[in-house]
Amino acid sequence: MTMEQKTFEIRSYGKSELAMMYFPDAASKASALKRLRYWLRINPRLRQLLDVPGNSFQPRHVQLIVDEVGEPY
Repeated sequence: MTMEQKTFEIRSYGKSELAMMYFPDAASKASALKRLRYWLRINPRLRQLLDVPGNSFQPRHVQLIVDEVGEPY
């Protein structure tokens, strides 16, 4: 029996979708998004992402996050 290992795909993600991937134990999408925003705010390299308009991160934004904090679990 072999185990298939999932790899994280760098693509556009909804902000709440990505937040839930990083914080799957969060009580709600809003709670996960609040925690992700906190991460962005306290990290000087990611702080610029707080100003990304809309409800999604483009692949380049996702890559910045992954480069800085790693892939979500």
